[in-house]
Formats: sequence, structure tokens, C-alpha cells
Amino acid sequence: MAKEIKSILLIDDDLAINYFHKRLFLKLEISNSVLPFFNVSDALKGLIDLNITLSKNDLVFIFLDINMPEIDGWSFLEEFDKIKSTLIGEFKIFFLSGSINPEDIEKAKNNDLVTNYYAKPLMMEGILDLKEIYS
Repeated sequence: MAKEIKSILLIDDDLAINYFHKRLFLKLEISNSVLPFFNVSDALKGLIDLNITLSKNDLVFIFLDINMPEIDGWSFLEEFDKIKSTLIGEFKIFFLSGSINPEDIEKAKNNDLVTNYYAKPLMMEGILDLKEIYS
């Protein structure tokens, strides 16, 4: 049974990038629920709230900026790892970065929580490929 992409969380401190990505996901009808967050603390609270509405066949995409002030993407992963056993549904975490730092790419590839690493901004073709792969 195909999974529904129930929700997409955009976690990035860049307002313009979140706006652009949200419009693109909605335009491409990837999900009706695209939730932008501008910091990790709010995103974790939003994730816990979203969890209440999920079923085991729901899929949630999380697009996570690596470099953010206060709490970065790596710290989000640490917190996510602590709560993942309490979450319902399936979560795919995609790292986003404006840089192509080889150390970050390698570290992301070696982290079991990270599904893939993308340069930002995301482009239409890449998003459509994700939709085809996961739904």
C-alpha cells in the first residue's frame, strides 16, 4: 500500500527559502500540509503536535537546514533520535544546505536518520522525483 505524504516540515531560519519551498510543494500537490518552522525548538513542538494526527501508513518529510543559529540541524537529529520511538508514521529527513561542504555531506551519509542531502533551494524536478519514489 502506498503511503500518503501526510505532511512536510520545513525547518530553516531563512524566511524566503521556507516561503519558496512551501509554495513549490503546494503547487506540485505533494502534500496539503506544509509546515514551515524557523527554529528547531518550534519544529520539535510542531512535530509532537503533528504526531497526534498520524497513522502508521502516513509519511512525513522533514527538510532540515544544517546551519541555523542557536540550534543546528545536527542538534535536531539528536533530539529527534530521543523521541522517534514515540512517533507514529514514517519520517524521512532530508538535509538542506546552501553549502556543499564535503564533511557535512559525508557526516549526513553516515547518519541513519538522514535519508538524503540536498543543496538549496530545492528544484521542481527533485521534488517530483521524491514524490515518485515515496508515494
